[in-house]
Amino acid sequence: GSGWIWSGGSGAPGAPGVTHRDISASSTPSSSQQTPPVFDKELKMSSAASMLPHPEKEHRGGEDAYFIHNGDYCIGVADGVGGWAEVGVDPGLYSRELMSHALNLLDDIDSVHPGVPQSILEEAHAKTRARGSCTACIVCLHDGKAHASNLGDSGFLISRDGAVAFISPQQQHEFNFPYQIGSPDSMSDPPTKADSHVVDLRPGDILIAATDGLFDNVFPDEAAALVHLSRKKGENPGEAAASLTKYAKSRAVDQKYLSPFAYGAQQLGYRYLGGKLDDITVVVSYVSAAEG
Repeated sequence: GSGWIWSGGSGAPGAPGVTHRDISASSTPSSSQQTPPVFDKELKMSSAASMLPHPEKEHRGGEDAYFIHNGDYCIGVADGVGGWAEVGVDPGLYSRELMSHALNLLDDIDSVHPGVPQSILEEAHAKTRARGSCTACIVCLHDGKAHASNLGDSGFLISRDGAVAFISPQQQHEFNFPYQIGSPDSMSDPPTKADSHVVDLRPGDILIAATDGLFDNVFPDEAAALVHLSRKKGENPGEAAASLTKYAKSRAVDQKYLSPFAYGAQQLGYRYLGGKLDDITVVVSYVSAAEG
């Protein structure tokens, strides 16, 4: 197989404390012994990720998971629903298994088409046996476009020249109650409820896929500007992702900050101020012209 799936820890690939499963047996997340199939003749993505678990969940690796497929043409993030801890279930088990199945299923395809993210989400859900539930977002590059399926309040945005060119809308039943897929004994939604998106990409664009630990604490225009600045400074995708998660964490612990989460709560009449401490997982993909 090829690709990487990670959970827990913090920082860029290879950083101390990162728990990971190296599926490609290669030295870096984007390289492999074998040449991967070419799924886009126009564009390519270079991707890396950063994770910062909630301090109280760090000992079990947090509840988020993500994958970056070899060749960087597909990425995914998932956020385990924390309520499962109240009944003795590790909420990270479901998200990790779902992402693992998604990555393995991608190994078996030889072409990407608009329906791939949705079919992968549905098949990975059907294969997942852990108890629990999670939100999920899968994004694939094909034919100069980002093809995505997103369920819940994880999601992705595209930064173009430092501004938001696109952001996936959150799916919520009500405030702080996102759509989620899960085991048969969960109060979850079918994966067919996911939103599908097709977005034109250009060389120079930056794609961010993340869990709500980012989106609850960092406004989209801030995130778009920060990764643009990182790329302009010569930082690689891993450094850009680490910078963004670090900024999100600083906002999450700021009790006087009118965060996106606090703003949403206040709009509904709740008294809430400050960030929202949570697992933060960010995958950053630099889009550039394909070689040759």
